[in-house]
Amino acid sequence: MTVQGHFQSILVIVVLGLVCSGCVDTGIGSGTPLEKAIEKQQNIENLTYIETLTLSIDNETRAIEYDVILQRPDKYRRIERSGPYICSEIVSNGDVVWIYDPEKNAVLIRNLTASEKRPEPAIYALLTDNITKNYIVEEHEMESLNSTPVYKVKLTPHELDSEDTREYLLWIDSRSAIPLKLQSYDMGNLILTLEYRDYSVNCVINDDEFTFTIPDGASVVYA
Repeated sequence: MTVQGHFQSILVIVVLGLVCSGCVDTGIGSGTPLEKAIEKQQNIENLTYIETLTLSIDNETRAIEYDVILQRPDKYRRIERSGPYICSEIVSNGDVVWIYDPEKNAVLIRNLTASEKRPEPAIYALLTDNITKNYIVEEHEMESLNSTPVYKVKLTPHELDSEDTREYLLWIDSRSAIPLKLQSYDMGNLILTLEYRDYSVNCVINDDEFTFTIPDGASVVYA
């Protein structure tokens, strides 16, 4: 696969996460777990975390892990890992984006487009949508997720016979109001899971993190 082709594959995965997660109402009453999570994310200037995206398609499961650093409004570093190995690295300083394929030792360099200048965890995309006309929101009692007390929220379509049959489960940290997990179901079948850990919010981040150093001998393609 070419560097650009690999990048396009990554985009498909990330966009799928964003599309499948656009499902939470911001109009829910003040003080609920969802409202607190919305307020929390609005005050985030930078954050670091590890994101695990698990896709379930045609009875096959694929898990992808990313180490991510974000600095609003438009700087980020995303490293895709498989075990101890780096599969790809995407870095942006807000103007330029570098896409590195370690296997080929090749770098694609291009200008960042305006539509990309709002980096955020895919799970946060759902906190800005208002679609209670389509979904019933059920807030369950507190439970434990990896020893962390969380609120569990279920979202079910009002019309089960409509074209959109997806259902969602969302877990929100009860202490930090940070969403830690999202599952998306279609006709009762799990199709996507997003999980987050090792969060650090509004920490000190060296600006050098958002500039990519081209490895020795790497081929460079400008797009």
